Amino acid sequence: MEKLSIILKQRRESLIQVIEYAEKRLPNLAYGKLRISNQQVKPQYFHIKNLGDTKGIYIPQSNIQLAKNLAQKSYLEKLLRAAQAEVRSIDQILKQDTFGQAEEVYTKLPSARKALVTPLLMDDAEYAKRWQAEIFEPNPYEPENRRYATKRGEYVRSKTEAMIADSYYDMGIPYKCDYPVQVGPNRYRYMDFVLLDVKHRKEIYHEHFGLLDDPQYLMDNLHKLSEYKNIGIFVGKNLILTHDLKDSPLDMNLFRKCIAEIFGIDQQ
Repeated sequence: MEKLSIILKQRRESLIQVIEYAEKRLPNLAYGKLRISNQQVKPQYFHIKNLGDTKGIYIPQSNIQLAKNLAQKSYLEKLLRAAQAEVRSIDQILKQDTFGQAEEVYTKLPSARKALVTPLLMDDAEYAKRWQAEIFEPNPYEPENRRYATKRGEYVRSKTEAMIADSYYDMGIPYKCDYPVQVGPNRYRYMDFVLLDVKHRKEIYHEHFGLLDDPQYLMDNLHKLSEYKNIGIFVGKNLILTHDLKDSPLDMNLFRKCIAEIFGIDQQ
């Protein structure tokens, strides 16, 4: 799977930085080893210099930096060995180049056979395709107000919502409009957009507030946000909020930059 390969490569890069730091730092630390005695109320530190020495030379508090250096040396030596071993393991995995083979079993099936199978593993493209194809009942309220067409062919309630939808479409982010979210027994709210973060296989929600100059509209939406919090949907976790004001429309360039940051999309 491509995203697993990316994760492993990022991990390898981090480990290489650790290895380089440890190899550079170790020669500058004190020679020998540290022994710590815990028999007293406070631990006592001893500097072991010779191979056969089991006791070492007592390190007074006035020379505590020596104990810290010896402890740091021991830590870096163990860390270096562990990091090097992990890098070797990652290299072996990357060398095999078998990521995604299990997912391809379903991807390569003929369409007629796919229709009969419930897959256990899917690649990102197949997962997004099935997510997008799920059928749901959109908001039934005043459907005649959906007058603004999107590039994908659906109709939304405002020009800004159409521009938002088109931004998601252009950026390759799967989305659904007017999506029902259950906030209580037989009680639903309709989210302006629900998005699929394909890389992490999770849904992100987006509410656009278009009439914040209207006090009643504002109060109604603050209550809606409280209902969302009760079911685990809130800003900072999985909810995007945008708004228009009478004299301050949504800055679409800034919006797209923010979305690219959230979804890890390279805009260059």
